[in-house]
Amino acid sequence: MKHIIVHLIRGEAQNAHENITRDLTEKFATHPLHERIPPHLTLKRPFELDEQGMEALCRSLDAFAASHKPSGYSLSGFGNFGNGVIYVDAIPSQEMSRDVLDLLNSLREIKAIAFDEFDNGGDFHASVAMASLKPFDYETIWNYLQSGKRPDFKMQFDNIALLKKPADKWVVERVWEMRP
Repeated sequence: MKHIIVHLIRGEAQNAHENITRDLTEKFATHPLHERIPPHLTLKRPFELDEQGMEALCRSLDAFAASHKPSGYSLSGFGNFGNGVIYVDAIPSQEMSRDVLDLLNSLREIKAIAFDEFDNGGDFHASVAMASLKPFDYETIWNYLQSGKRPDFKMQFDNIALLKKPADKWVVERVWEMRP
C-alpha cells in the first residue's frame, strides 16, 4: 500500500484550503482535492514498505516527534509549478527547514525507503489544482485566484502524519505531535 509523510494543515488554514479547492472544483471543474486528501505539506513523497519497514518508520517518527519542538511557517499567497500545479505557498522558518532536513535524514536510514530528486525538504506548498489529476485552464484559474483574497496564515509545524492510500483517497493512518 502506498504511504506518504506529511504535515497536516489545521484550523482556519485547513478550512480556507478546503474552501479554495471546493470553489475551484465548482467553478472550473478541477479535481476535487478536498475530497481526495487532507490539506497538507508533503514531507516525503509516496513509498511502499513491508511490515518490518513500517515498524522502523514508526520508530523513526516516534524519535523525531519526541526530539523536535514546533516551529513556525507561513501559508501566504499562491504559487505554481509551470502551468500544471497551482498551490498555496508555504514559507518555512529556518527552524522548520532544519527540522524537515533532520526528518529526511532520519528516514534515509531506513534502507527500504526510496528517495528521488523531489524528496529534498524544499518547495513547501499546499496544492489547490493539479493538471495531472484533471486538466484545467491554467490562466483562467490563476487570474481568478489573483483577483480574490489571498491566504495569509501564521502556522506551527507541530505534527507529522503518515497517510495511506487504500483506494483512490489518501487517509490519515497516524499522527505524531511535536511537544513544546
